[in-house]
Amino acid sequence: MSGMVVCIDLGGTKALCGIAKQGHIASVKRYPVPASGSKQAVTDYIIELVRKTITEECVGVAIGIPGVVNSATGEVFEVTNIPAWRDVPLSQVLCERFNVPVLVHNDVNCFTYGEYRYGEHGGKLAPCKNILGVCLGTGLGAGVVIDRQLYTGRYGLAGEFGSAPYLGKTIEDYCSGQFFKQRGTDGELEYLSAKAGNVQSLKLFEQLGTHLGIAFAHMQLAYDPDVIVMGGSVTQAFDLFGERMFASFTQYEQCKQLNIRVSQLPHAALLGAFALFEQKYKVTSPELDCT
Repeated sequence: MSGMVVCIDLGGTKALCGIAKQGHIASVKRYPVPASGSKQAVTDYIIELVRKTITEECVGVAIGIPGVVNSATGEVFEVTNIPAWRDVPLSQVLCERFNVPVLVHNDVNCFTYGEYRYGEHGGKLAPCKNILGVCLGTGLGAGVVIDRQLYTGRYGLAGEFGSAPYLGKTIEDYCSGQFFKQRGTDGELEYLSAKAGNVQSLKLFEQLGTHLGIAFAHMQLAYDPDVIVMGGSVTQAFDLFGERMFASFTQYEQCKQLNIRVSQLPHAALLGAFALFEQKYKVTSPELDCT
């Protein structure tokens, strides 16, 4: 791949934009996301992100979306944390606007494939060929690499553990930023409070760890990966919930050898988006067909 690619990692509250070439990310910038905006407002926002980032040397756009997408057609079906943004032919919109090919994929699939291609556990020379990537942020999502191939399932739903029923709600309600939101508080504020020694805040993170341990046990039994790699903003508080999380899932005999790590790869989702674009559009010149 000779050209540069605009890469975007869209989240429920923030978006990261950068330019990738040959497995390296540069010029990464962070922008707030208008999650409560209308369908058209959010689409216009994405167009503006690309406009701010793209250069004449860029041969395409790769974007990870925190929701259900059709990666073959580039259509966004729904995004839980951006409610109005549904049924959007995003690839077509961006392709027509910028006249370059566009890859649209689930954001956690991008993260997981980035970890596989460029992280310490993945790559052609690494021993791990089955990787589960889990992003803990505004919500919870997972991506699956099986036998070195990204697995998305028949309808692109593989890894959507966050939507699985759990204790009368969903796993996401107990294992992400939603855990704090539904208790009328904010995860970042509770993190600062816990680091300052607040007992109630520390208990909240211990509870989060207990729920996460159970969630990871289900993931282990479903896919039995070589490693589970965690990413997302919530992992910044790993020292507050990690011990309780390990205690929670190791209560299950089948999970005592489970290998869980926190991602050490900067911008894994952006790198994964680039790798998936490169895989889909096998080209050697910037003159790509916008299809």
